[in-house]
Amino acid sequence: MRNSNQLKWIIITLLIAFSFILFRAYNISQFENSKRRNFMRGDAYSDVNLYSAVLHFNDSGLSNTIGLPVHHYKVPVVDTSLHPVVYTHYPALPDILAYFYSRILNTTNEFALRCCIVLFSLFYAYVLWQVLNILIKEPKIVLLSWMMIVLSNYFLGWSDSLHKHVYEELGKAVFIWLLLKHLSKPSPQYLAGLFLTMCLVSNVSFEPLVYLAVVCVGVSLRQKKGLFSLITIVPALGAIVGVLLHLWQNVTYFGSVDLAIADLTETAKLRTAGIEVSGIQKKLESPFGWLEFISMPLIWLGRVERFYMVPAFALIAMWLMVRKEFKIRFDSYYYFWIRLLLIASYSWCLAMAQHAYVHSFTMRQAGLCYALLAGPIVYLFYEKVRRDFKSMTPFLKVITVLIIAYSLAMFLTQQIWDLWLKNTFL
Repeated sequence: MRNSNQLKWIIITLLIAFSFILFRAYNISQFENSKRRNFMRGDAYSDVNLYSAVLHFNDSGLSNTIGLPVHHYKVPVVDTSLHPVVYTHYPALPDILAYFYSRILNTTNEFALRCCIVLFSLFYAYVLWQVLNILIKEPKIVLLSWMMIVLSNYFLGWSDSLHKHVYEELGKAVFIWLLLKHLSKPSPQYLAGLFLTMCLVSNVSFEPLVYLAVVCVGVSLRQKKGLFSLITIVPALGAIVGVLLHLWQNVTYFGSVDLAIADLTETAKLRTAGIEVSGIQKKLESPFGWLEFISMPLIWLGRVERFYMVPAFALIAMWLMVRKEFKIRFDSYYYFWIRLLLIASYSWCLAMAQHAYVHSFTMRQAGLCYALLAGPIVYLFYEKVRRDFKSMTPFLKVITVLIIAYSLAMFLTQQIWDLWLKNTFL
């Protein structure tokens, strides 16, 4: 594919995607009583909490709560028993950044704040392209993989999210991009970038820490450098510094190390096993035991169709048909990254099982892994059908038609109808 033709499709894709994203940012408020920003197409609940924090920071400054967000402040709440409360469980960087945007723009307008996040999403699209280009290499397949992500609910429904979700995905992609560059040409600058990225990511959310820890350990072991190497130690130090910063906020706010640790312990109990301690998160309680834990892989695969273009079960069926071509086309290094990112993507389901079970949006952890898998599989499947369909046995022809029909049905119902029409333009 010529560069000019590739650039044309990139520009067209970006224009379509970001026109759609900006339309949602302008027309769909976090306060509206609808499901257009629910846990499949955004996180209105968290967005409202962040907006509350911005209002509180604008009224009282950062020092009043040591930069910790205040929820239920000057925002409409469905449950009238809720009152303003300082939120200490998760890192506060997304809330602080939103406050800075509001000060720079001199407004608390929801659309204006969302536009700032959209710029980060545009940068994420660029970083995603770079990572795919390094690992997949083939221009046609890189373009297909990238388009399948940028035009899916994974990207479109979340790229204006005010809270942590864009920062999480961007942070993970930037980290892996820097790591790939360091592996290609080791440099202190890349190591410094890994350190700083991990510092920032750990102040955005705890979720990417498990993911990136798996990536670092996997790469270090493949490099035969053991568990402790620059690839693991430098990012680990970044994570420690970042987590200690959040812990410092809590210690300063509570006035006690013991109280701060008790607060984080309560969070861990809730998100791992669904154990409610304080009673303020009752809506997150869910029966969670061994049966739910064992069912997580199936639930996880089922959620793919809600966030991505081609459902997981169709991709598995396609891969079974093109596995020989797949193994010939891609080298062991590519296979290593597929396996590693698959494990990393699922790691949160093991580390924080109840949280992953309750919140379907944790499926977004698999975004980069999905891009690496889906594009090549769909491309090779298309090539095989175009080349061999006439010579296939009747049984294989039926299977092929069923795979295509199932994929189209899920794409049309879960992406086009659900996201584009029902929960956006209609």
